[in-house]
Amino acid sequence: MKKVSFILLSLLILSISVNAQFAFSSTKIMLTQKDGDRDISGQEGDITPENAPKARSSVSQPVCASLYNKVVTIDFQTVFSTVTINITNETTGEIVSSKLFINPTSLSIDLNGKDTGDYMIEIISNEISLEGHFPL
Repeated sequence: MKKVSFILLSLLILSISVNAQFAFSSTKIMLTQKDGDRDISGQEGDITPENAPKARSSVSQPVCASLYNKVVTIDFQTVFSTVTINITNETTGEIVSSKLFINPTSLSIDLNGKDTGDYMIEIISNEISLEGHFPL
């Protein structure tokens, strides 16, 4: 009887530990370049292997964003002089946060009190425009 109780208790503790890891882990927000940033409309004719863009190496992500407990955290891997960050509730179209940051390295935006739904984050600087989508 002691062995069965020990096994059941061990399984219970293990399941609580695993569930806690899922409940308290942050969600990475996938950021991509906004439409139009790579506009090739100025090219004439068909794209051939000779005039196609060349892949030289993997591109490192200049900005990383994640969501944890309704707080968006943004870490900058590249130095930007100014960055505007807009967060929009895609369900309603309402911009719930719009802030300008000077020389940011890491920042957090608290979305507690905001409605649940699908949101979009825009990270805009002179050098790059990124967007990502996440549920709240």
